[in-house]
Amino acid sequence: MIQAHVLNIFLLCMNSLFPSANGYHGLINQGSTCYLNSVLQVLFMTKDFREAVKKYSGQNPHSEFLDHDLKALFDDLQNYTAYTYKITNKLGIDNVYEQHDAAEYFERILRMTSTDASKIFHGQLVNKTTCSKGHIQTDRDAPFWYLPLSLVDCCSKDYSVVKGIEDFFKTFCGKNQIYCEQCDDKVDATMTDVIKHHPDVLCLLLKRFEFNYNYMSNIKINSYVEVPETLQVPESQKYELYAVVDHCGDLRGGDYIATIKIQEEHGDRWYHFQDTRVTELVHQPFQLDNTERSQSAYLLFYRKSKDAAAEVVKEMRSLAMSNLQVIHEGADQIPQDNGLNSIAKSLPLRSSKQLFPSSSTGNSGSPESPRIVSIRRIKVVEDLLVVFKDKSIMTVTLKMDFVNERGINDAGVSREVYTAFWEQFVEQCDGETERVPRLRPDFCEAEWQAVGQIWVKGFLDHGVFPVRLSKAFILACIHGIDSVSIDILMTSFLNYVAPVERSAVENALQGTMGESDEEDLLDLFTRMGSHSLPPKNNMQLAIERMAHKAILQEPKYIVDCFSTPMAGLQQKLSDKERVLSLYETKKATGKRVLQLFETTNMVLSQRERITFKYLQHYVKTADETKAEKILRFCTGSSVICVDKILVSFNAETGLRRRPVGHTCDATLHIPCTYSSYPEFRTEFDNILSSNYFEMYVI
Repeated sequence: MIQAHVLNIFLLCMNSLFPSANGYHGLINQGSTCYLNSVLQVLFMTKDFREAVKKYSGQNPHSEFLDHDLKALFDDLQNYTAYTYKITNKLGIDNVYEQHDAAEYFERILRMTSTDASKIFHGQLVNKTTCSKGHIQTDRDAPFWYLPLSLVDCCSKDYSVVKGIEDFFKTFCGKNQIYCEQCDDKVDATMTDVIKHHPDVLCLLLKRFEFNYNYMSNIKINSYVEVPETLQVPESQKYELYAVVDHCGDLRGGDYIATIKIQEEHGDRWYHFQDTRVTELVHQPFQLDNTERSQSAYLLFYRKSKDAAAEVVKEMRSLAMSNLQVIHEGADQIPQDNGLNSIAKSLPLRSSKQLFPSSSTGNSGSPESPRIVSIRRIKVVEDLLVVFKDKSIMTVTLKMDFVNERGINDAGVSREVYTAFWEQFVEQCDGETERVPRLRPDFCEAEWQAVGQIWVKGFLDHGVFPVRLSKAFILACIHGIDSVSIDILMTSFLNYVAPVERSAVENALQGTMGESDEEDLLDLFTRMGSHSLPPKNNMQLAIERMAHKAILQEPKYIVDCFSTPMAGLQQKLSDKERVLSLYETKKATGKRVLQLFETTNMVLSQRERITFKYLQHYVKTADETKAEKILRFCTGSSVICVDKILVSFNAETGLRRRPVGHTCDATLHIPCTYSSYPEFRTEFDNILSSNYFEMYVI
C-alpha cells in the first residue's frame, strides 16, 4: 500500500511537471524505454485495438494474454501521464536502461496479445509462381505484422516508400528453372508476392539498421525517405498514414518518438509523443503535398482508407463463400480467422470421448486414467496445440486417434498423430534438409511452449521427434545457445541452405570460390540481409555470423519458449553428444530400417523366403525418403522408434493382394504370391506413393 501511495504521489508530480496537450498524456521513461513508450502510444491511439483490448479484458479477466495490463495502462493514459512498469515486467524486460528495437517490441506485444486485438495488424502474404506456359503454383502462406522495406541500395539518395512497395511486390524471374507439375518438366518461371489478407492497419518497417559485411559491424542508414500520406498497395487497397515511430540518433544511442495523427472536432492534428512530453506540431505535415521527407522515420502505420469499404465487403463476401463451402461439404471445421483460442470450443468429439477430460473417470489429471483425444488430420497442428496448451497433459497417459478414421487409440495411431503434426509443422519452417522454426504472428508464447511440449512428450512416450529440425537449434533449446559449437552450427547451416548454396559456401570456406559460386553466395547474403559480399579475408567470419543469425539469433524467442518444457530432458540427454547421437540413431535409412525386420516364423517356405528377399532388397536400396515412408507404413513414425518390425506372410491373390502395415504392433503382412521382384517393387511403390495414411485397420 505504501509503494502504491508513493507511486501515486510520483505520478501527480509528473503530471504537474508535464501538463497534457489538448488532453493527451505521455508515458514515463523508466531509463531507456523510449522504444516501448513510442509503440505503446501508437497502440493506444489505434482506436480499434484499444477497444478490442478493453472488450477482451472484460470478458476474460484471468487470461494469460497481455490485454488486461494494456487495458490498465490505457485507462491511466486517458486521465494522466502513466507508468509502464507492469508492461515491462510482463514483457520480461529486466534492464530498463538497455536500449532495444521498437519493431521487435511492437511484434512481441502483438504476439502476447489476444487474437481479437492483434488481428487488426495481422496480414497474410502468399508467394505465387507462374511458369512460362501460364501455370500458376501457390506456395505457403506467410503471415506478417509488418512489411520490411530495405534501404541498403539507397544510402546516397532519397528512398521512396511508394517505389519500395512496388519493388516488394514486383514480379521477378529466378535464375534457376523450377519443376512445373502441369508441364511435367523444369521451366522458366516468374515469382511474385501477393497479399492474401490486407490488415486493417498496415505497418511498414524501414530497415535503417543493417549489418555491413565490409566493416563487419552494424550500421544505421540515415537516408531521407519520401513518406506518402496515402498509399496504394496491390489488389487496389488504399491506406492512410496515421502514425510514425522515428528513431533519432545513431547505433550507440538515440531516442524513439511517436508522431500520431488524431481525429479532433475541428479536423485532424498531428502530435509528438516523446515519453512524458506531448506537443502539437507547429507545422502540420501534408499541407502542401501528399509526401513528406524524413531522415528518421522507422515504423510507418497506415490504416485502411474510409473509401475502402468496397474492399472490406469484398473480403467479407469471400470469407462467407469459403465458410459456406465448408458447410456444404459437411465438415465441422473452424474458419481460419477464428484463431487458435477458439478452436477448443468447437473441436469435434468422437462418441463419448472428450477432448480434454478422460474417457471414463473424472480424475483426468491422474496417470492411471488415460486421456483420450480425437484430432482432425487436416487440422492436426491447430488441434494438437490446443491439447498441449494444457500443461497437465505432460503428466497423464495420452492416447490419440483421428476423427472419422478407423484406427484405434493405441501406440501406432499416437505415433502417426505426432508424425503428421511434425510433417505439417516443418513445412512452415525455414531451410532445406535441416529446418528452423520462424516467428509467426499467430503464435504467442503459449503456442511455442506447446510445440516444445509436443516435442518432449512425443519423444518420451513414443520416441517420435522431428529429425528435420536443426540439430544446432534443438541443442540450444535443451542445453542453451552456448552449448552449440561452431562446428555443429556450420554443419546445421550447410544443411539449412539449398544444395547449390551449400556448395558455394563450402568452396568459399575452402578458398576455392569460382564465378558461379560468387553469384550463388551473393544471392544467399542478399536473402540474409546483406546486398554485397564481404572481403575474402572476412569471408569465414561473415558466413559464421550469418549461420548464427539464421539458426540461433532470429529464432531466439522460440528457443527461449522451447527451453522451458525441454529443461526436463537435460538428465536423459545430459550432453550434446547424446543429442547428436539421437539424430544419428533415429534417422531412417535403408540399411537401418532393414535391420528391424524379423519374420514371425523361424522356418519359411520357399515362396516366403523369396518374398522376404524381395523385401530386404527393396528396403536396403531405398533412399532416405522412401525409407521414412516404409517405416511410417509399418510403425506410424518416420523415425526409428521400435526395436523390430515383424513380418508375416499370406497367400492373397488378385484384388485382395496388397501389403498391410499394422502400426500399433509394428507388423507387416505381405503376400508371398509375387512372380518377380519388379512385380513386388511396383506394388509396394504404388502403396507408398498413395495417401496410405488415411485409414487404419483395426
